[in-house]
Amino acid sequence: MNKKRIKFILTLLFVCISFGFFAFYLYRNYQNLPYIHWNAQTVLVSVLALFIYTGNFLIAGTIWFILLKDYGAKIEWKETLRIISVSQFGKYLPGNIGQHVGRVVLANEKEVPIITTLQTLFIESAILAIAGISISVLGFFFYSFQSFHDSRIVIIQLIVLALVALFLPKFFFFIVNRYAKGRLLKFTGGVQLRIPKLFALIQVSVLYIITFFNIGIVLDLIAKNIFEYPDSNIFLLTTAFAWSWILGYLTPGAPAGLGIREAIIVASLSSQYEPGIAIGLSVILRFITTIGDGAVFLIASYYKKIHQTLK
Repeated sequence: MNKKRIKFILTLLFVCISFGFFAFYLYRNYQNLPYIHWNAQTVLVSVLALFIYTGNFLIAGTIWFILLKDYGAKIEWKETLRIISVSQFGKYLPGNIGQHVGRVVLANEKEVPIITTLQTLFIESAILAIAGISISVLGFFFYSFQSFHDSRIVIIQLIVLALVALFLPKFFFFIVNRYAKGRLLKFTGGVQLRIPKLFALIQVSVLYIITFFNIGIVLDLIAKNIFEYPDSNIFLLTTAFAWSWILGYLTPGAPAGLGIREAIIVASLSSQYEPGIAIGLSVILRFITTIGDGAVFLIASYYKKIHQTLK
């Protein structure tokens, strides 16, 4: 059996397993959906929320493109977007690493060195954590989350985590470059690990903050138009999502942070919203993100097929 056939079988297996878990999560989220009175307004709001969420894929592709360019990789923006859109589907696999493995493999097909992709993944995770934690800490100063007995402890824990995310990449790269230089240079072809330039880091940080606020806008649209909540609380909702995302992302083995984020969102919003609305917001958000992930994956896969046919 040649390498091409083995690669095809492994890819097909990866996609089939991902679809299996995706279908399970989609069914479970659908079963948990609260009753919604469907009319023209709720349909329009749901579609708008879906578009805002999928817009985060455009931002994610741009973020990766910025980092790859900083590392000298030669790849087009549309290819980074396609790879992000396809590989993210792997997050539904248990272990929370399927999306990262998929990106490394797909990027390598486009002649992006593995070490370059690994560096961007490491930097992305650090900046994403810092952005989410910064929003969370700011939110804890503005809002009183009654479900948490002492928010000061949470703030301190988040700040410590942000400092770790801030200094870990530089420290890790320094250790590897200094004490594993021989093996490193052999693996990377003579390229040392490094932190991207400051301007690239600033761009990426701003874009990540926008992605968090996009989710806050989605939650606010749902609260006001589907649950008829009178007030707009975009920053509160952004804060609740940001720190629920941080904890869900860091939970090992949880597919796409499943269960962790919903529980934290409900607990966080109980100080402002009725329990039914808080639960409804978390479930509908999970349903929208699941549908969005599937739609983006299918569109990106179809684009690749069409592109190959035209060649």
